Amino acid sequence: MRLYKMELYKLCCKKIFIIGAVCVIVIVLFAFWLKVNGEESTVDGVKYTGLQAVRVNRQITEEFKGILTDEKAEKIVEKYGFPSEVELYFGYYSNANYLNGWVERMLSDGDYYDWDNYKIATVIYPIEDTELEKARELTGTELVLDYSDGWVTFLDVMQIGLLLGSILILFGTSTVFAGEKQNNTQQLLFTTKEGRGSDIYSKMAAAFTVAFNVWFSVIILDLALCGMVYGFSGLKCLVGTTSIAYYHVITYLPYTMWTIGTMIVTVLLRSLLGVFLLCAMTICISAYMKSTFNAVVLAAILWVLPILLWILIREGGQNFNSYIIISIVISIIRYFIFASPIYSVFYDTVSDGSRILTLLSVIAAAGVVLFSAGAYRKYKRQQVV
Repeated sequence: MRLYKMELYKLCCKKIFIIGAVCVIVIVLFAFWLKVNGEESTVDGVKYTGLQAVRVNRQITEEFKGILTDEKAEKIVEKYGFPSEVELYFGYYSNANYLNGWVERMLSDGDYYDWDNYKIATVIYPIEDTELEKARELTGTELVLDYSDGWVTFLDVMQIGLLLGSILILFGTSTVFAGEKQNNTQQLLFTTKEGRGSDIYSKMAAAFTVAFNVWFSVIILDLALCGMVYGFSGLKCLVGTTSIAYYHVITYLPYTMWTIGTMIVTVLLRSLLGVFLLCAMTICISAYMKSTFNAVVLAAILWVLPILLWILIREGGQNFNSYIIISIVISIIRYFIFASPIYSVFYDTVSDGSRILTLLSVIAAAGVVLFSAGAYRKYKRQQVV
């Protein structure tokens, strides 16, 4: 325990780590402010923006929250009408609020693709004639209408925070082993009464503790901010009824029929596994490097490599569809790309991998074990000169 505390102190008290942590917090706060500041809502001809828009949307939704019915949809349109005003470079109807915008997207004949390509809604479809009914049959549960924009903001801010947190983990944990070799302090550490094995375990435990605390701090900060402004309602809504999903067809992919609560838990567990994989990969590289600079550079390259591979596959992969072996290899590479640390913190990758999440989790967990074992074995065998 003494060695563990000492190693944890060494990792957390470096100036670069402290400055990095402050920068992550500031950027997360700024990203959240931008999201809230971009909110808009129009009720009774009055347009609200920012925090006021969030409050208004939450307030008007209270009257209609609960199990969705045709009567509720009709009352919403009767009270607020269909959104119809369009502005140049504005991403949706400029006079929409949360309720009539939701009905327009999910239960009407209206469409909005762009400010010069849209159709104003005129008719409300019965639920049984829409994809909502198919989703209800497939899930076996009643459809819930509730205010859920807070969870969209939570996920958007979360991935920004975890991307920055990943950079912090790279810089923080890359010094675990490489720093000792660079400073030539192995002789002292390997002659402690606890022994070489205990020292290595302490270093690895401290690194994983730092990685977990970075992940946990980002999640708690984001959750607290969203809870204070948006509240925690909407967890029982289907993902396909929110802007989390890219497709209006709810039954298009499995994840669109999850509840938001299921989506949040899945994303959090997947991101945590990705953070642990990044930590394991970094300390393994650190064990092989003789300087912290080389360790950071190589770890950073491997961290962003999946994005470069994905670009190459998307650009040139279709040219090899006729070659079965190459096609299989590309498919396997895709699995490793989606299981990589950088893709694990992007919540929207759940949509692409919703059918193979178990396989991706197994790959990531195996990576954590293999990289950790590799770090332990390499550093333990270091020859003290």
